Amino acid sequence: MSNHMAAGRDPRPDRQDQVRTGYDRIAEDYLASKSALDPEAEDLLSELLEGSAPDAPVLDLGCGAGVPVTQWLAERRQVLGVDLSRRQLALCRRYVPSAWLLQADLTDLALRDASCGSVVSMYAIIHVPREEHRSLLERVYRWLLPDGAFLATWPMNEWEGEEQDWFGWGATMWWSHFGRDANLAMLESTGFKIERAVDRHGDESWCWVLARKPA
Repeated sequence: MSNHMAAGRDPRPDRQDQVRTGYDRIAEDYLASKSALDPEAEDLLSELLEGSAPDAPVLDLGCGAGVPVTQWLAERRQVLGVDLSRRQLALCRRYVPSAWLLQADLTDLALRDASCGSVVSMYAIIHVPREEHRSLLERVYRWLLPDGAFLATWPMNEWEGEEQDWFGWGATMWWSHFGRDANLAMLESTGFKIERAVDRHGDESWCWVLARKPA
């Protein structure tokens, strides 16, 4: 694992600390709310891995407890899972023992350029201050090998704020994000080629975007 990454500063003591302590507190409840991957999600994850170097790790930004995405990836590739929450990572070690795991703030994460075959981030970038989203995307772009793919979930609407007692789990949570069109434009201006942008509607609406770093 040390060949691929190095930790940065300690998690920031303001909003990121709020997110970290929130997920530490609700880790088990959040895990219990997870469901199995549906066929469309599996298809997108399969496309993520198509053409990626099989000997290069998949970077999972905001891996949480590892269920179900990190588990699915770890059955097919070596995975480096990164999360802000120590408790979430403790659960991930239990459910995905083969994964390399690192506690880090995504805005401080430092990896070698061209060290990852693909990158995935499910419902995590929304907890990074939105003024730092572009710099994070620029680093994801550098971390990817040529022709490597990036799959992430993006909100449909712009918003920044917090919710007290999120889902009744006893923790305050905070989010910061742009809307769908701005997110797609930011990916393209970073250099990514958008391959698929799938609007998925349910209890919440998200745009799942598969983008690729040109060879």
